Amino acid sequence: MKLHTMKQKVTSGVLWLASILTSLPLGGLGWALTSCSDDDSDTPLNFYSSVRLTAAGFIEANDAQFSDFRNILERSNYLSILKTYGHYTVFAPTNEAIQLYLQENGYASLDELPREQCDTLSRTHIVQDKAYFTTDMGGEIPPVNMNDDYIEMTSDSDIYNNNALLIYVNKNSRIIQKDDSVTNGVVHVIDHVIKASNQFLPGLMEENPNLSLFSQALKLTGMADSLTKYNDDTYTVDPDSAWGGKGFKVPYGTANDGTASKQCKTWYPEKRFFKFTAFVETDSIYRAHGINNIEELIAYAKEIYDESYPDDAGKYDEDFKSRHNPLNRFVSYHLINRTGPRDYWVHCRGDIYTQRCLFKIYDPEDYYETMAPHTLIRFCSNPGEEIFINRVGLQSSASVRGVRVLKNDEGDNYTQSCKNGRYIYIDDILVYSKKVREEVLNRRIRIDGSCLSPDFMNGHARMEHMGKEEMMIGFKNGYLTDFKMHNAKTFIGCGNEQTGWRHYQGSGVCITGEKFDASVKLPPVPHDGTYEVRLGYSLGDDRGIAQVYLNNEPCGIPISFRNFDSNIGWEADTNDEEENKAIDKAMRNRGFMKAMDSYGSTSEPFRTYSNDVRRILVKQYMRADQDYWLRFRQILEGSTLYMSIDYIELCPKDIYDSLEGEDRH
Repeated sequence: MKLHTMKQKVTSGVLWLASILTSLPLGGLGWALTSCSDDDSDTPLNFYSSVRLTAAGFIEANDAQFSDFRNILERSNYLSILKTYGHYTVFAPTNEAIQLYLQENGYASLDELPREQCDTLSRTHIVQDKAYFTTDMGGEIPPVNMNDDYIEMTSDSDIYNNNALLIYVNKNSRIIQKDDSVTNGVVHVIDHVIKASNQFLPGLMEENPNLSLFSQALKLTGMADSLTKYNDDTYTVDPDSAWGGKGFKVPYGTANDGTASKQCKTWYPEKRFFKFTAFVETDSIYRAHGINNIEELIAYAKEIYDESYPDDAGKYDEDFKSRHNPLNRFVSYHLINRTGPRDYWVHCRGDIYTQRCLFKIYDPEDYYETMAPHTLIRFCSNPGEEIFINRVGLQSSASVRGVRVLKNDEGDNYTQSCKNGRYIYIDDILVYSKKVREEVLNRRIRIDGSCLSPDFMNGHARMEHMGKEEMMIGFKNGYLTDFKMHNAKTFIGCGNEQTGWRHYQGSGVCITGEKFDASVKLPPVPHDGTYEVRLGYSLGDDRGIAQVYLNNEPCGIPISFRNFDSNIGWEADTNDEEENKAIDKAMRNRGFMKAMDSYGSTSEPFRTYSNDVRRILVKQYMRADQDYWLRFRQILEGSTLYMSIDYIELCPKDIYDSLEGEDRH
């Protein structure tokens, strides 16, 4: 609890800064766009306090309040950037905030602050390409600053000032003057410098005394060393082709003359980062389970993982750095090789959630491979924007509660993000137990295309551009984890989420190029057994025909992604349930299934569309300790033909061949 304040319940428990430019109806855009133009004469003065000034001009005009911040911006050359046309969000610390920062970090004066630190501080306090106001508390996406870190907001109420709303940036910096509109964006005044940790993730967690046990285990297992990568120095890209540059067009579709009929705006990530997320329990949670020291945590891990992996029991107990060691498995299962705020791990807010996920019959879900080899973790969300890990059951009727992911304002005030990742609190101990493997995850595993590579999230292709104009983030050959491009002409990109796109979760992975040839690594299966491997996709006359392989073994005859020669046998549902079952069975005999009925809209779920289908690629025995790769080789001529990976399903025989039959969700 902060001094003089108490926690305030907000609908989501978190206050996102949302862009006023996208939240207003079309008819109300005139004045919002004016505030970012060269003429602010029509800006409503009763709401915004400044007119006809750039962000830099606002800071310069209030020198008594911002002279120290202006000095930092000048030394790093960012003040000149804030004088240019564009859209910026600037969090401007006061002189008092800068002086407090200098004292806390051992600098006698501003002159002692190194140039490199001025550069880091400037980037930490600026968001580029968007003007984020505080006027919408239901925003979907937290902004990313120029230091490539997320800006997250929490709110308190001041009990000594009529419960006035207090807004905090990254928990520690209070906004004391908000929504100052300038010609190239918006400025928020803050009372503390936003903390930008130069630590890697293990060091950041070690600074938090509430995480002492997990930090000890992280060191003992050597997994701390696995969390120290950051920037891929081998990655280069033409600035014009990178995000923030001009971008480029990816041709797709075919006109009558065989040329491309469509082009998609595309950018490469400017840099390639390695980032990580740890879902962690505090020491208090361990104590509630009778775990008070590292020895007791080692014993707990051994109990869980000896049962989950009986063939390894007792063989690796003294070798904590072995990937078969119980404590190593315990720690590694908490780690994922990508990063994002709490709400990035499953769609639990925004238009995709409210308009497309039919959560009355099925919880929105997402799956990821963890850093424990061949392990899978499931996130799901129910109404109320709660997020759970490895939960079984729908909403309040869950038979296995799972582990809840805490909201931003439920933890302590320690900084949870750093340059190569973040940690997120959970409310119970997370394990990949025998029960999780054989019961919780013994289900149809549907993984969205945007979850198939950590680079999609680390490169801001997943969720970051939700709802913006149709666009795509492209990935260079050799720089997309868990994908392979087998020839130089193959292109892979991830489209941004759109409610209007007929894709699961509004996004899809595009594979195109002359005779494209690409592979994707499947998520691991949780236990040995027979599975159906399925591909979810949309049909179109501008798509190609590809031969599909699983671990280089052909999956039957080539698959057409085109409407006119797919031979699906799709028929619309009727009022006769037995007839509907017969249609489904006839489609399965051809190797197809209708799309799910749990996504789309109440009146028109994807199941009702004839060109949204699932193809059963193969049915075979799969091992939980083996990697599996799907390969797609285009067999038609033409550089504009393409295919999309909307989602992939791994369905165990226990589900698809059960007496009651697999549900349609």
